Amino acid sequence: MTGLREYESALRLITGEGKPRGNPESLELLRRACKAGFAPAAYALATWYLFGTGVKRNYEHAVKLLRRAARGGVTRALYDLGVCFEVGKGVAAAPRKAFRCYLKAAQQGDADGQSEVARCYYHGIGVQRNQERAAYWYRRAARRGDAESQYALGRAYEMGEGVRKNARLARVWYSKAARGGDEKAMKALCTLGP
Repeated sequence: MTGLREYESALRLITGEGKPRGNPESLELLRRACKAGFAPAAYALATWYLFGTGVKRNYEHAVKLLRRAARGGVTRALYDLGVCFEVGKGVAAAPRKAFRCYLKAAQQGDADGQSEVARCYYHGIGVQRNQERAAYWYRRAARRGDAESQYALGRAYEMGEGVRKNARLARVWYSKAARGGDEKAMKALCTLGP
């Protein structure tokens, strides 16, 4: 596969030899792999441009690379592209485009994408507000271990938002979220009672 060798060499420098992310050698290897059309290299470079790792932070360039990576099948690039569209980093803010990116990532199994789709449905970000769809997507992310989604699902069961009220299930999901470190879930368990 074109670019794979350069990509793997860049990773080896970072993970095997302990060089820092953004080191010049890895950067050059990733650029060559990206130029050869290797989508994971485009994604790695995009994240470096998003966070200014070894390069000057450049959101516009990061978005171009995220689009290339997403077209190449990198699911996580869809999620990050959704964030860019939602907050307007490197592109004009476009909630509908953000939602579509999150949805594609969610449908491909990305837990963060699933959580974001749920949040969008819950708050009506880029899509019509729908508590039932929000609960559906929170459940999918919660089952994958996402503590924020576990809390949100617990709240949905406690308040009857998109699901039938069920204190027992609220407690179950709050407990899972609390074990995952979610402080709101810990407080909710205290107020929910036995």
